[in-house]
Amino acid sequence: MKKLSKIQALEDIVEKRGADYYLISTTDDFLNEYVPEYNMRLRWLTNFSGSNGIALISKKKKFFFTDGRYTLQAEKELPKIFEVQDLSKISVSNFILKNLKRKKIIVDTKIFSRSFMIELINSSKIAEARIIYEKKNSIDLIWNDKPKSKSEPFFFLENKVSGCSSNIKIKKIKKTIDNNTLIISSPESVCWLLNIRGYDLPNTPLVLSRLIISNHVITLYIDLQKVPKSFKFVNKIIIKDINSFYNDISKYTNEDVFIEKQVSYYIYKTLCKKNRVKVINDICKDLKSIKNTTEIKNSKQAHLNDGIALVKFFYWLEKSLGQNISEYEASKKLELFRSENKDFFSLSFPTISATGANGSIIHYNPQSKSSILKKSQLYLCDSGAQYIGGTTDITRTIYLGKKPASQKIKDIYTLVLLGHLNISILKFPKGTKGYQIDSIARFELWKKGFDYNHGTGHGVGSFLGVHEGPQSISKSPVNVSLKPGMIISNEPGYYKDKSFGIRIENLVLVKQSPLKNFYDFETLSLFPYEQNLINKSLLSLNQINWINNYHQSVYKKLSPLLENNHKTWLLKKTKKILTND
Repeated sequence: MKKLSKIQALEDIVEKRGADYYLISTTDDFLNEYVPEYNMRLRWLTNFSGSNGIALISKKKKFFFTDGRYTLQAEKELPKIFEVQDLSKISVSNFILKNLKRKKIIVDTKIFSRSFMIELINSSKIAEARIIYEKKNSIDLIWNDKPKSKSEPFFFLENKVSGCSSNIKIKKIKKTIDNNTLIISSPESVCWLLNIRGYDLPNTPLVLSRLIISNHVITLYIDLQKVPKSFKFVNKIIIKDINSFYNDISKYTNEDVFIEKQVSYYIYKTLCKKNRVKVINDICKDLKSIKNTTEIKNSKQAHLNDGIALVKFFYWLEKSLGQNISEYEASKKLELFRSENKDFFSLSFPTISATGANGSIIHYNPQSKSSILKKSQLYLCDSGAQYIGGTTDITRTIYLGKKPASQKIKDIYTLVLLGHLNISILKFPKGTKGYQIDSIARFELWKKGFDYNHGTGHGVGSFLGVHEGPQSISKSPVNVSLKPGMIISNEPGYYKDKSFGIRIENLVLVKQSPLKNFYDFETLSLFPYEQNLINKSLLSLNQINWINNYHQSVYKKLSPLLENNHKTWLLKKTKKILTND
């Protein structure tokens, strides 16, 4: 079925139900950032491949909402009948309030969060619009050739990988909730808590699952095909088919139930009918954001593995330039180098391999027919991997070929680098939130009237999600302090529409500073910056010394593990920046 005929089929369903609009999101029942292929409803319907999008569809008008990372991508991928809206400028609920007076909107409340739906309902009441809750997702009714779900069994993490038994984690959770019932609807939290991992998503080692912890019973809801034949949990856990989850929670009566904030509206409303529901922060998310010593050790090993693959890749790229290498082929070559490591599990997200104008598309995803890498262009490569025990995410922007870049490009690259260095070198007092330091990364860009339309940093999981909360560094006032043991990205950028993009990213670990009651960052990623793009006259002596020390550390850690040709190449790339010439 072609894209437009799919949309027409959906419009027919909306019309038959006497409604005006249909609301559909990139998420599924689990509200994960990434979803399995068989639940990529919005992608199937519209061709949008990003991880954050909401479509509002009627016969006459079609609107698409996404954030700054994806606005250009949405305009490129969507049928031209869609009008793209930037979520940083208008929310879906405010849009409905202003534009959809007295309209009827069909919504599947299983795939939208509680907070989103409460806002939507409140706006709809003011606009005298009506929300129609659907029992069966309309996309599923017209998607006849849906891919099948995976059925590989999940696996357990040894203590040398997790650093903490599930028994100890469960005791911490039970202590927090007293004798009440806790419903964990996030598969990432379930997997972290039980020290299990699976194959349900292409880039995140999850098994889609739910967990209910009550006074005497722990119940795991999962596809029974995915349960290993010979296994044993430390705790006594009842295992039930995941399809019985919604039915089971509908039977709860007169109970005190805890649910996390990021829960679907359907689950929330089902439980509210007959119970006392308390909405809390995801306890697992708070606990897993602070890595234990074993997880930190494994993360450092993962970054060592990653550094070796990156050296091999960029060495190969430099030597092979001019052989009609496409962005897609380059991304596959990098994946090949990563896969040579015995601990490699998967990529941690689809590689952003972008040359020239494509670099301005923040989350560009090259397909098999993609642009050829050409000399005298910028090349932005944002990539990462899942290794057993650690998750990586790193971005480097290089200039292709031997000719020097223009002074303008060098200056902008250096402004981005300055923001990156400002975070890398920063010392900050205990209790500091990410939004309080975000402007430090943007300061040099702002002085020139530049900015970037994404956060400066996101939390990263431990052999789990590459985007993990609750911590972040962004303009959004997230009320979460940065604490020792948290891993977070440091990735300022600059994007000139239809021209080029520059981003520089390392993962950093929050740790105690030598200064009392202060913290600082330890950089985990291991790969040099592009010295040919640095205007050193814009750097302070302290910043130059930091780069030199970092490059020395990169060479010291990676060189013993490299062949001579790669070692010689890395030595050149990590040469000392001199301050007196």
